[in-house]
Amino acid sequence: MSLQWWRNSPVSQRVHLLRWVLPLGIAVVVVFYQLVLAAYAHDVYGHTEHTLLELLFYAVLGPIVSWATLTQISRWLNEKEEAEQAVHAGERQLASIIDASADAILSLDAQGTIRSWNRGASSLFGYSADEQIGRKLAALLPSQSAAEGRRESVGEQPAQLVSRHYEALVHARDGRRLVVDVNQTALVDGWGRPQGASVIVRDISERKAREAVLAEERARIARDLHDGLAQSLYFMGLKLDLIRKQVRGAPAGIEQEVEALKQTVQANINDVRRTIFALRPVDLVGLGFAAAVQKYVSEFAEQTGLEIELRLDGEIERIAPVLEPQIFRLIQEGLNNIAKHAKARQVRIDLAITTHRQIHLSIADDGVGFDTAAIAAPTDGRMGVRQMRERVRGLNGHFSLQSQPGQGTLLEAIIPL
Repeated sequence: MSLQWWRNSPVSQRVHLLRWVLPLGIAVVVVFYQLVLAAYAHDVYGHTEHTLLELLFYAVLGPIVSWATLTQISRWLNEKEEAEQAVHAGERQLASIIDASADAILSLDAQGTIRSWNRGASSLFGYSADEQIGRKLAALLPSQSAAEGRRESVGEQPAQLVSRHYEALVHARDGRRLVVDVNQTALVDGWGRPQGASVIVRDISERKAREAVLAEERARIARDLHDGLAQSLYFMGLKLDLIRKQVRGAPAGIEQEVEALKQTVQANINDVRRTIFALRPVDLVGLGFAAAVQKYVSEFAEQTGLEIELRLDGEIERIAPVLEPQIFRLIQEGLNNIAKHAKARQVRIDLAITTHRQIHLSIADDGVGFDTAAIAAPTDGRMGVRQMRERVRGLNGHFSLQSQPGQGTLLEAIIPL
């Protein structure tokens, strides 16, 4: 038996070994003493000395051995207790970190049943730990196979017990639709058999909303380039061809055609500038929503020559981060429409938080106005207005547009906070 093995062996195994070795060792010592030392003392020194030696041996040696043995066992137990306390302290620290995490962190057993539920999960889903512990994860979070519209085949590893990473759409207790990132890690025993899983769920609704806004903005810019710049360049080509012919046959009308061509070129330059301006990123997170809106409006006014008055009223910071890119996109699209179509000089933007927990946005201009009935026509080119209406409706809000030819335009959106 090596010393290293003895040190690394569990306390229970050491005590178990001592339970057999110690009595055997004591028996060997007693037999040796009685047959050798005690007999020698009796023969040489007599009965009295032999009796004194017996008392000395059993009264001193026995307690010393017992004390040494119990002391060693006590030391082992103290070491074990200190190690267990360190492990428990680490477990408590890990549990406190998990519980304080902003992400939802769950643990599952081998049947896919929820066994732990942190505060992040309560904040994300709106359910308490008592309401969810003991329930199946599938009732709360759709599996990847369900999200993809496929069924698990017989004998396939249950979805709750495999390592995977996917995105899913879930519904919180208050009815909110959340896009979440699910990172699931399978837990196995020493033989590789599934014992459960740990699941980390993160709300990525805000990120997805920003990505959707960015994708929509790119689509709008592509549409503007196709419907505006590309067609204008084609028109300019026709004009140049006409001018080339007039140089030979009717030079008197060239000046008028060149002036029209100049105006078209200037309009195209303005469109390209607006497109480049729209491509510039706006840091809603770094600047803050209110500051980002003010900065964008100021730069847009400088870029287009419009006189824009911006008024922010109420606790603008109460707007949820997931709504900020949506509101910003409404302002951006409204200003783009005014710059392209309204021929306005002055614009007023009012953004307020009402006492009814609603976001009220209004954008008014003094431009040429238009017939609002034409917006519903499928062939109408004002795609931005219809997209704004659909965006507001998608947020359970109300959208209205008031305009008449020569009377300017008023756009209003009311969205639940």
